[in-house]
Amino acid sequence: MSRYVAITIDGELTIHAQDTSGNYATLCGVDGDDPICGQYPAELPLGRRINCPHCRSIFDVTKKYRTSDFEI
Repeated sequence: MSRYVAITIDGELTIHAQDTSGNYATLCGVDGDDPICGQYPAELPLGRRINCPHCRSIFDVTKKYRTSDFEI
């Protein structure tokens, strides 16, 4: 399983970080397979890089934490 998720949202290919909780397809909370919202799974292109600004924002915020900051 890849660390990246490719999703077409309203016809635009977006690359996201994977959500490992199982609630969503992406870290930023996109379902990834919701025709009502115009979201469809897409094939992950070679040389991919995350281009989702929301996934990037979450990543930037989490960099300030360490493992010792968590109780679990």
